[in-house]
Amino acid sequence: MVRKSLNNTKLQNIKVADIDIALQMLRRYMNAQDIQPLLDSLVTLKTEPHNAAYQEQVIDAFNVLGPLTGPALTYAPYLNVFVSDDPFAD
Repeated sequence: MVRKSLNNTKLQNIKVADIDIALQMLRRYMNAQDIQPLLDSLVTLKTEPHNAAYQEQVIDAFNVLGPLTGPALTYAPYLNVFVSDDPFAD
């Protein structure tokens, strides 16, 4: 699995209100059981949006979604903030 990391600009742009909207949309349009680790990591991130360890948890949970990453991004486009800008990153 490729580890994606956030750049400093993205770290500064994480907002609780945006996380709330992403959670609402994911819960409304996706099966929560299929994405529970992602939902849990987003709830944790809401407590400290700039906590790097919590951000990594979201990235890890997103990465394991496999074919559900597309629907997750469709219903919660804010998750793009957790996607690497560098397609060739190791």
